[in-house]
Amino acid sequence: MMSHRPLNGRRRQTGVALISVLLIIALCVIVAAQISTTQRMSISRSQNLFERQQAFEYAMGAEAFVKATIEASLEDNDGKTSLDQPWAMKGMAFPVNGGVIEGQVRDLYSCFNVNALWQDNMDEALQKKRRELFVRLLEKLNVDAEISHTDLANNIYDWIDPDDYATEAVGYDGDMYTSLEYPYLSANSALAHENELRVIYGFNPIVLDKIKKHVCAIPQHHGLQININTIDEENPELLMAMLDIDESTAQSILSERPEEGFEDMEAFWQLQSVASINNIASVDKSYFTVSSKFFKLITNASYNDVKFALTSLIQMDDSYKGTVIGRRFGGEIEREADPEDEQSNK
Repeated sequence: MMSHRPLNGRRRQTGVALISVLLIIALCVIVAAQISTTQRMSISRSQNLFERQQAFEYAMGAEAFVKATIEASLEDNDGKTSLDQPWAMKGMAFPVNGGVIEGQVRDLYSCFNVNALWQDNMDEALQKKRRELFVRLLEKLNVDAEISHTDLANNIYDWIDPDDYATEAVGYDGDMYTSLEYPYLSANSALAHENELRVIYGFNPIVLDKIKKHVCAIPQHHGLQININTIDEENPELLMAMLDIDESTAQSILSERPEEGFEDMEAFWQLQSVASINNIASVDKSYFTVSSKFFKLITNASYNDVKFALTSLIQMDDSYKGTVIGRRFGGEIEREADPEDEQSNK
């Protein structure tokens, strides 16, 4: 009688071989799928990096263009800076290949430089005068704060000055911040951006929202200069504070301002609405100018689906040449371009 065992053995071997082949094929498919997925991710990552780099280059190109525009404007006007010049155009948007570049420039002499509240080697009486000007600005803006306007000004002064002692008995500095529930140190140096005010006692979100259009922080610069040619007519409070006048008088002055701005400060002081101010003789004229030295540019560049935000701080020298002294990469870009943070140095 013939035995079937060898046949069954061969069948079992064939089955094992088939299963092995199927396992190898499945493994190859898995490996191929993994390679394909990795390849797609690598291609996508490379594409994203390329698009981000392109958006970055667009933003840097916009910075160079704006710097050159400011240089040309100041050179063509012997340093005079005014809102009719090309750099001051609002809603700037330039279509480019695959995207768009949006930007806005702010003259930092059209706002109150909070770093001016303290200056090394300045007479205390003059520093106090500057704090009084800041207090007056808060009053003109009807700022409702948890502490007095004077305390707000003093707290900025104490934040910047190099010591850890409060100017007033109720002021905040040094140990006052380290004793908080979440302690931190006061900077004892100039603010790099006005948003730093949020960590100074008294500057809550309501106060910051009220003053954000009227104050700025020029890094490592403690001077106070106001360009009467670039003050926004819709925001006359800074002029009201600096000249100690009411809103109607400020509006009258700004409405009489020539479209191309005042040629020089003498033309401004001779304006009838200015000359007739009751206390005009007591106004410190050194705070006013028609030529600006610092500008802030916010650029929002997009390329395909990638968006890139760049904030640039530009300083002009006496020969009308600009230098980028600060950049901040990134920030809120889902908004209308409006000057934001920058670093004090590149």
